[in-house]
Amino acid sequence: MSEELFEEAEGTCEACGGELKPEKVNLEELEGGKLYLMENVPAMVCEQCGEIWVPEPILKEFEKMMETAKRHKSRLAKRPKK
Repeated sequence: MSEELFEEAEGTCEACGGELKPEKVNLEELEGGKLYLMENVPAMVCEQCGEIWVPEPILKEFEKMMETAKRHKSRLAKRPKK
């Protein structure tokens, strides 16, 4: 896991004060009846309450992936049927 991604993360959870530990998580977003998923994402997870902190560059990449998928679907929908 790249340490640069966690430069902004602190050692304690802002929600409960528990200790944060690096883990891999899945990002999921349900939008317009479609599930967008990014697996094995590096994140900091609170050992006490389970709060998850995902670095901003990864969140931006996830949002970019969702937008790309939406544009691709839109182009497919506009194709004339044979």
